[in-house]
Amino acid sequence: MKILLLCTGGNSCRSLMAEAFLQKLDKSLEVYSGGLHPDKSTDLMAIKVMREIGFDISTKKPKSYHEFDGMEFDYLVTLCDGTKDKIDTVNIQAKHHIHLGFEDPRKAYCTEEQLIYLYRDIRDEIKNEFEYFYSRVLAVKLKS
Repeated sequence: MKILLLCTGGNSCRSLMAEAFLQKLDKSLEVYSGGLHPDKSTDLMAIKVMREIGFDISTKKPKSYHEFDGMEFDYLVTLCDGTKDKIDTVNIQAKHHIHLGFEDPRKAYCTEEQLIYLYRDIRDEIKNEFEYFYSRVLAVKLKS
């Protein structure tokens, strides 16, 4: 099963977290992620909060959604509202499109101490949503 996680932003934070969680849940899944406007590197705070729970995303590199043009996927999962609204402009074929929106912690205006809590909250929300998505949707499809 092939899954593409797509975000409006830089493919440096939320989508890389989600990719790591899905890959951990089931090694047989082909999981990819990309962004409409990819950053040059992975978000350092995302790396930090993922390491806290045993995931290393430091070697992941942000990618453009263009790398997946013309490819076919079983699921296209958009992770932010901006992507959901712009999906018609993307040349990616998917049997199913699901939207799971998450706040972008990189856009928060708060202290460094508050920011780490926000990243952790969003990390945990992504983890919970993708565990639910896997158990209720993907695992069922894989069994059939």
